[in-house]
Amino acid sequence: MKKLIYFIIPLIILSCKRVDNKIEKQQSELKKTELKIGITNVSSETKTFSETDYEQNLNTAAEYYLQKKEIPLSILIKLVPKNNSEFTSYYETTGPEHNLGETDFFYETTRLIFEQVISKKNNDFYLPSLKLISFADGEYAEEFIEHLELIIEIDKEKFCTEINGKEYITHNPIKYYYELNNCE
Repeated sequence: MKKLIYFIIPLIILSCKRVDNKIEKQQSELKKTELKIGITNVSSETKTFSETDYEQNLNTAAEYYLQKKEIPLSILIKLVPKNNSEFTSYYETTGPEHNLGETDFFYETTRLIFEQVISKKNNDFYLPSLKLISFADGEYAEEFIEHLELIIEIDKEKFCTEINGKEYITHNPIKYYYELNNCE
């Protein structure tokens, strides 16, 4: 009888560990599913009667990101906000109440946008990256300014020429660097 108990107890323990592992795996899958569902169901605080083109693009980019797929350039470039409302939607992905809040979506996608200009020399992203930098504020401002300095360092004349006449030339840090580099 004692031998039987010594045999059964380890089996029960092993069985419990397997169940625990299975539960953890299911919880992990459930969390991933919740994130995916949450992306398509914009929170009631920010949802209007119809999703804007920007929000649709943001959701599409988020789906690629969560699936660990490369975000197509045509979607990535449309992440650059045109106004404060769009930037708010983009930045809100960092908030704890947002489904992407526990990810680095905002920081990784902004880095990808700047990388298109700085490393890949993709001219299609040049002005959009400057537009994105014009929203520099708060915790991400330092990183945005570092990218701006690199862009200017690569080709100061291009910066001065391209930014001239743009409406965001009056926004800091763009305004500051425009004046600092005597672009007038």
